[in-house]
This record gives sequence, structure tokens and C-alpha cells, in this order.
Amino acid sequence: RVLRKANGALPYDYIVPSGVYEEQWDWDAFFVGLHLISVDRADGIYLKNWCMNFLRYTEPDGQTPGGIRPWAGRDARLYHIKPLMGQAAYYASISLGDFGWIAPVWDKMAACVAYRERLMSDKATGLVKWWDGLESGADNNPSLVRRYHNSVAAGDVNGFMVLDYRAMAIVADTLGKNVEADAFRARARALTDAMNAHLWDPADMTYYSYDAVEKARIRCVTYSNLIPLWAGIASAEQARALIERYVLAPGKLWSPFGIRSAAKDEPAFNNENVIKPYSNWSGPVWPHANWMAMHAFIRYGYPEAALTVAERVTKLCLDDLAANNMMHENYHSETGAPLAAPDFVSWNLLVAQMIDEARTKSFKPDPARALWNR
Repeated sequence: RVLRKANGALPYDYIVPSGVYEEQWDWDAFFVGLHLISVDRADGIYLKNWCMNFLRYTEPDGQTPGGIRPWAGRDARLYHIKPLMGQAAYYASISLGDFGWIAPVWDKMAACVAYRERLMSDKATGLVKWWDGLESGADNNPSLVRRYHNSVAAGDVNGFMVLDYRAMAIVADTLGKNVEADAFRARARALTDAMNAHLWDPADMTYYSYDAVEKARIRCVTYSNLIPLWAGIASAEQARALIERYVLAPGKLWSPFGIRSAAKDEPAFNNENVIKPYSNWSGPVWPHANWMAMHAFIRYGYPEAALTVAERVTKLCLDDLAANNMMHENYHSETGAPLAAPDFVSWNLLVAQMIDEARTKSFKPDPARALWNR
């Protein structure tokens, strides 16, 4: 359902989100690839192919689309690929036991990863930004909608970017590119410091998004506030405060069916079944976002919360399969009802490993935890 043979503008076998899609999308295929290598390391070939397909469309300055259509090539709707290239290359390489394939494309890969810092960053804070909500994947995240292009430095884009820099540093070390490894490691440290200086609110005790045009924090509590925990940016004290105040507290992100994509007390909170013009990130439960949050709980010493999230989200998908013979892209956070994108098979495959990972406090594509410790 999710694997496709090389086709048209996609010269390497690739991953799609099953349903109405035939495109290679950046984070859909990335998260499916992580699930595949948790089952069979040989399937690291799909993350390698993910890289090679996207790099085919990397411009000399590093700009790379976030989607590729087999019949048309570059999908201009996603201005630049999410910060996942370095991570995909790293996970593919540790799974296949081979980093050598990266050497011929290293310069192009490095340009792709560095593009956002060079052309989509806020010089005053050192933070990187999304081009728009659609590029972020969390289409109508309340902290992103109705804002200027290339203006929002969110917790998710900066957290993913830190992980990408760390991954590129490890890859460069393996390839003997010591100067470049040190440079990527320094970028990761600098961006970590910028996140804690400008996104962390010491009074409210959470990471907010930052509007680089208005020069102010965007005081919304959404899924993206948790990505710095997934990336290991927060100290133990910061993580404890954020989790207990905004995740586990009643009326915030915690629901009977998983972690909401936006806090229940946000003005924009809703569980509308929408797919056009946006998928709904203003309330519903998204399985892959819960997978990342679950690992943040494991990392920061909340194993019971991690297992609860794993059990709740797994039950959502199993109940959907039992009742409807399918899964959906997201679920109503107050009733558990399936919402948008019926017959959806993509990052929700991660649900198959959630309970086991929560019980064993493990991350299936080990040694992936190396990215948290650099």
C-alpha cells in the first residue's frame, strides 16, 4: 500500500501515503521509512531512495522541494523540504551498514540542509523559519496560520533542524570530513542556545513559536511546543514544567484518546473533519505526533505517560480497523471518532511499534538516540 516502484520523475523506488496520493512527500515517507527499518534493516534502502529522489531536485543553492510528483516532478506547494535530509541519510546508513553512498552527493546534501539557515532564518535571533503552514505539514497549526511567508520560527522547525545538524555531523565524521562535522555540530549547539533564549518562555514555562516580523512570541500551545522535547533541547527542569503544565494538565493537550494537536483551551481549538484547504492541526489526535511525544516522555522520565499515550493511540487505530477496515489520518480528540483522509496508511504505521517501545523504553531504529546526545 505504501511502496512504489520508480516512476516518471521519481527514479528510485519510493514511499507514498496510501490513499489518494502517488507523490513522495517529505515527512510522510520519512516516518514510514523509520517504521520499515524497525522491522527490517534492509528496508533502509527506502530512506536512501528518499534522499536520492529529493536530491535530484536540489538546486545549486540547496533549495529542495518538499514533494515530488511522478508525473510532474517538483511540487512547488512545499517551498523547501522539512529539516529531515540529514536524519534520513543517517538512519538509512546505520540500517544498511553503509555510509559510502553519501560521499558522491555530500555537497548537494549539505547545501540542502544548510539552505534554511542561509535563506530562511532570522538574523536577530539565529532561529530558522517555516515558509508557511503548508510547508510545515501541520497545515493550520494556530501558531502559523494567517501570518507572513517566511516569518514564523516555530519549535518544530527548529527542533527538527537541530536533529538534522547533529545527523549531518555524524555523517561527516564517518566520511572523514572533520571540518564540516565540527561546523554542523557548532550549528546544532548555536541553534539549541537560540531556541532556549528566544522560544522558551521562563514565565509560562513552554516553548512558543516566534514571529520574526512582529518580533514577539506567538502564545499558542500546540503540538509544535513539544518538538523541542523530542529533539532533546530542553533541560530536565524545563521538560518537567512543560509536560506537567501543558500536556498532563486538564484542558490542555492531554485527551482520553491521545495528545491533542492544539490545547483544548486555545481559541482556535476544534475537531472539524477537514482535508481541504487544510488538514486539521487545531485539535485532532495525529498518530505520528503522539509517537514523538511518547519518546519525549520516555526521555524525560515519564514512562507511565508514555505507555498511556501508546495504548490510547494504538486502540484508536485498532478500533478503526475493526469497525471500518481502514485507518484515518487523524482522530477526534474528544470522542476518538475517525476524521479526515479515510483509508490512510502512512506514518500511522508507527503505531505498530508504540506499545513495545513504551514498555521497553526503546527506539526501534537504534542507535538513533545518538542524535539526542550530540
